[in-house]
Amino acid sequence: ASRIAGIEVETFSIGFGRRIAGFKKGRTDYRISLIPLGGYCRFHGEQSFRKAIEEKLDYIPGNQGEFYNASPFKRIFVSFSGPLANLFFAVIVFTFISWIGFQEYYTEPKVILASNWSEDNKLWPADTAGIESGDYIVSVDGKDVGKFNELRRLLVFRPGETIRLTVNRKGRLIPLVIKPELDKESGTAIIGVLNWIDPLIAEITPGSAASDDGFLPGDRILSVNGIKTAHTVAFYNTLTRLNGNDISIQVERNGLRVNLPVKRAEEISSGITFQVISGRSVKLNFYQALAKGFNETYDNLYSTVKGLRMLFMGIELQNAVSGPVRLISDTGAVVAEGFKNGIGAGFLWSFELMSLISVSLAFINLLPIPVLDGGQIVLFLYEIIRRKNLNPKLVYRYQFIGTIIVLIIAVAATTGDMIHFNSR
Repeated sequence: ASRIAGIEVETFSIGFGRRIAGFKKGRTDYRISLIPLGGYCRFHGEQSFRKAIEEKLDYIPGNQGEFYNASPFKRIFVSFSGPLANLFFAVIVFTFISWIGFQEYYTEPKVILASNWSEDNKLWPADTAGIESGDYIVSVDGKDVGKFNELRRLLVFRPGETIRLTVNRKGRLIPLVIKPELDKESGTAIIGVLNWIDPLIAEITPGSAASDDGFLPGDRILSVNGIKTAHTVAFYNTLTRLNGNDISIQVERNGLRVNLPVKRAEEISSGITFQVISGRSVKLNFYQALAKGFNETYDNLYSTVKGLRMLFMGIELQNAVSGPVRLISDTGAVVAEGFKNGIGAGFLWSFELMSLISVSLAFINLLPIPVLDGGQIVLFLYEIIRRKNLNPKLVYRYQFIGTIIVLIIAVAATTGDMIHFNSR
């Protein structure tokens, strides 16, 4: 974009932070930086801006190829190209993932009413809508739902909206209407359901309490101290209520019932991984994959916009909004979980996560905050409307205000992260 606009680029970086690799061609340093999220360009002409401030000029002197020597229309074009590149990065990654196919792990949209397991007898939207434990939610506003994560994604940013659901109850399709409520702590819409996962053991961690007590992959947990456990929520809830006192767990193994006395009940669940559905995604041809890449990018951009709107709905910002520390922690956890399922899955999860963050960065950069691309575009539009060159003092003050705003947001987010981790 800068070449089209006739602006020289001093640094072209993929990622942010410290330079880890690259080369120099002409006047441009092409580099890969430490943090692989988006990227940036440093344009030729910053010295002219500093000179205008130091010499108290009422204009920014510019030579051929310098940023402020270009017309405001060209500067707007260049400023917009950064966020656009972030979006294209996401489209490319989502297209590639859909094109090659991938191993996926998921659970069915079978639900349990949270009210069945809460101590405060609270009624949730799911209760008032008529959902029952054991129902499969198979569509949301006419969109088919095949996975529990899809259900969550279709509802998460829609608090207070009237939504049509279809549930499969013992083979009967039943239409229902629900209105999710806003969870102020998480900043998301909730309906009061949990995921029904059968207590069928897929893996046992070697050396764990579960391994020492004789649990094996393939065991189905039937009861804890005689209390039936039809799903994992019942299993965990029963363990918590019994609080580690003289626990015996009955499992079904090869058609037989086996009772296993538990020595370290408080540690037993950490060594058990329950069975989920796995399989290869459907490989799409290139054009189908490209269409899905654009659709996925649009959906994530739309979710980002909806998420920003929810910041003004009275949510608890400290818990609902992640700062850099929590973002790094959550990113590491997601990537680690991906690599547990194999190297290929780990890389795919990593690139998909980078795409999601890249979409969010594109939107954030277009916000009309000084120093961000959106703020720069507003400034250049102001220049077009006034039909006068920008005053360097105005630009300096504008960028100074933007820097202060960004610093305040960064400090607040980081402080919130520290409070969040200390309270855990």
